[in-house]
Amino acid sequence: MAEYSLGHSPTEQQRLQRQAALLRNITQTIWRRAGLEPGMRVLDVGCGVGDTSFLAADMVGADGIVIGQDRSPEALATARQRAADLGLNQVEFVEGELGSWPGSDERFDAIVGRYVLIHQPDIEEALLKLRPMLRPDGGIIAFHELELEARTMSDPASELVLQVRGWLRQAFKFGGMQAHGVMDLSRCFYEAGFGWPQVELYPLVGCGPDSFAPAYLVEILRTVAPTLEKHGVIKVDELGLDTLEARLRESCANGAPGLVQINGGAWARI
Repeated sequence: MAEYSLGHSPTEQQRLQRQAALLRNITQTIWRRAGLEPGMRVLDVGCGVGDTSFLAADMVGADGIVIGQDRSPEALATARQRAADLGLNQVEFVEGELGSWPGSDERFDAIVGRYVLIHQPDIEEALLKLRPMLRPDGGIIAFHELELEARTMSDPASELVLQVRGWLRQAFKFGGMQAHGVMDLSRCFYEAGFGWPQVELYPLVGCGPDSFAPAYLVEILRTVAPTLEKHGVIKVDELGLDTLEARLRESCANGAPGLVQINGGAWARI
């Protein structure tokens, strides 16, 4: 059973909504290229507080159906309230583990997700669980994932940014996240019976002192700081979280990137 290492606290739910705004265009591009279109019946696995389900609903339109599935009742309660506030009648939310679907033989036209497979202990096994839930004649599977171990170089660079990114990588690894959530997808799709998928990379970059990157990094670091302390990397009070965003902005005043994050999409059609 995979654990979501960042938790489902109200603070984390709010962070996820802000993150969703940054990632929306990338996810939409991946799913559009995969073949999502109006009228489809879509399963959004690991939907969290609903942002990916709402995006899928926009893409399938009023004649489509989107079912968001997540293991967290707290996240789903937020997702249901947001859907009601938005008047999205074609979106439903159900609690359950990835690969489980109670009481129905009906298949989906597409199964999608964002930052879901990277949290699975075995990506191939997760994909194998999803395959029987897809329509056998043209069903689509499409995921937007993160390459945790991507190495990038920049000039100028910020030593503080590099330090923070190093802390985050360590915390994610302690939490069980896959190091190569994108680069392993081709092999995993193939071995799960989907054939060789289309895989594309999409960088998310924030440069200079006024970018989104410093606040984005600090928000994530606040969430994972207890994990770093638990594993003896650094104590929470030594991170200087209350001043870290200002220090990051100062360190990026010469134009250094605060974030170079490698996202990737993989999709296939049965």
